[in-house]
Amino acid sequence: MRLTIFFILYFNSVIFSQNLVPNSSFEEINDTIYGFMDSSSEFNAKIKDWKVPNTATPDVITPEFEEGYLDPPLAHSGLNTIGMKCSRHRWEDGLYWSECIGVKLTDTLMPNHTYYVEYWIRRSDCADSSRDMNEFINENFGILFTSEAIKTSDPNMLLGSPQIRGDTKLYITNKKWVKVSKYFTPLIEYNFLYIGQFREEGDNDPIIIDSYYVIDDVLVTELTDFEVLDKGIVLPVGSIIPLNHVHFISGTTKLSDRKSHGVLKDLANYLKSNLSIRIRINGHTDSVGRKETNQLLSENRAEIVTQILIKKGISSNRIEWKGFGEDNPIADNNTKKGRLKNRRVEFEVIK
Repeated sequence: MRLTIFFILYFNSVIFSQNLVPNSSFEEINDTIYGFMDSSSEFNAKIKDWKVPNTATPDVITPEFEEGYLDPPLAHSGLNTIGMKCSRHRWEDGLYWSECIGVKLTDTLMPNHTYYVEYWIRRSDCADSSRDMNEFINENFGILFTSEAIKTSDPNMLLGSPQIRGDTKLYITNKKWVKVSKYFTPLIEYNFLYIGQFREEGDNDPIIIDSYYVIDDVLVTELTDFEVLDKGIVLPVGSIIPLNHVHFISGTTKLSDRKSHGVLKDLANYLKSNLSIRIRINGHTDSVGRKETNQLLSENRAEIVTQILIKKGISSNRIEWKGFGEDNPIADNNTKKGRLKNRRVEFEVIK
């Protein structure tokens, strides 16, 4: 039953886009695993897709896993999890030990696209009482996206500033799984994901969650439309949310159907419920026709959407508009499907 319930929830959460994380719940392994990993190369050999970026030794936790030091919890979904140890104790070289895992995404994260990112974390029971304690997550534990793969022979904590951070009020315990979820809009292309404890350059005394933690169900999906936006998650500045169900009569600024009006009504209600947000309506076209005509059409459509939202009660101080014409395509203008994607309006969080 637990697996069935998870499948339903998971399906509903990603019906709008595929998960870009392969082997996201760590179910695909290459051998029966009974205990701790002896090396990073053993970890790499035992599980599909995931790699250790340094010489630390995270663990694949399976139902057969037995180590007296730990009593790991059941997986959040499926059977397996990943266990990672973090330590505040300095090693002989004067730095810190912290385990991390990474994976190559199945598709590149692209600028001007917004992605929903999620993972689940929980603490394992430990025989060592000094590490058998609950802690708040810190700002340098999370998910780091990179353009190139990280590979180093240094066993110490990786340098980096994760883009996906948990709320520092988030309390990690051995009693329940906790979800960390954020929206993320990259400024450059990213191909790799790493999850674990990181430290900033020059920080030789970093804050560390000092225990043994388990990770499960890592999710990265593109946000394809406002209708599937999780309204309970704060949108950071720079988030770009497509309004794919706002349609215009071809070549005009007139909305073509009731659905379009309904979407803008929902957006107005969302803005009324999130008074701290300031947005810009962006208009875009495909590359068919004269560039100057496309630029003007994109500006006029963005302005019309802005005026409709103002008429629905949104202060003009909270909203602006801009047309980009054909300059910012998100798909191939040489195909009909690509041109359809490029003819769009969206809103961008600017404050």
